[in-house]
Amino acid sequence: MPLSVRIDNPGFSTSVTFTPAAASHTAGDANGAIGEFTNIGPYSGRVKILGASLLVNGGTNETTAWQLHLFNVTPPSALADDGAFVLAAGDQASYLGYVDLAQVVDLGDTLYIQTNNIFKPVKLAGTSLCAYLVNTTTLTPQNVAHIVTLHTESY
Repeated sequence: MPLSVRIDNPGFSTSVTFTPAAASHTAGDANGAIGEFTNIGPYSGRVKILGASLLVNGGTNETTAWQLHLFNVTPPSALADDGAFVLAAGDQASYLGYVDLAQVVDLGDTLYIQTNNIFKPVKLAGTSLCAYLVNTTTLTPQNVAHIVTLHTESY
């Protein structure tokens, strides 16, 4: 029996800018407020996150790994910058898990890291994903744009 292969999967790519205050963020703190990746897939569709990148618009190295905690709607917790990320009971229904982002690489005036081959499946409630960018160790981030880009494919 021949295999059926779909080759017309539409791909999507969108970015969110998180801008934290230049103040000490302990391990597990949100950097900036909640961000929304708009038009990341078809309405109420299923997408696979294929890749993610983090670009920090500054030249001072930020020594931490990162987690991008994902939600299919804006979570009721509404954490502010420097708030401790806790998966509150009210947020659990919309929580989709997280994507790990490694330590950024110092490229002179810019810090950058990319993660490919993630293949994380998620079910959208609309056409967007919401996320918190969370540092995994204590650091004082730069008060500059921390731009996260997600690449997805519908299935």
